[in-house]
Amino acid sequence: MIGNREEIARMQSDFYRDRYHALLRILLISLMVMVALVFVVIVLVVTRPPAQYYATTTEGQIILLSPEVKK
Repeated sequence: MIGNREEIARMQSDFYRDRYHALLRILLISLMVMVALVFVVIVLVVTRPPAQYYATTTEGQIILLSPEVKK
């Protein structure tokens, strides 16, 4: 009877240990994915080209605008 209880306790301990390790792996992988995505977002924000504004005439021709420099 005592041997049976010890076996059940050991099996439960093994189950929880295995689930803990699996969950830890999943969390570490998700953390690495989040860090990679944050890095990608930072690179995209830093390397974004400046906006180009343009106007059109009534005939549909595109006129590029230059930014106004205030002194």
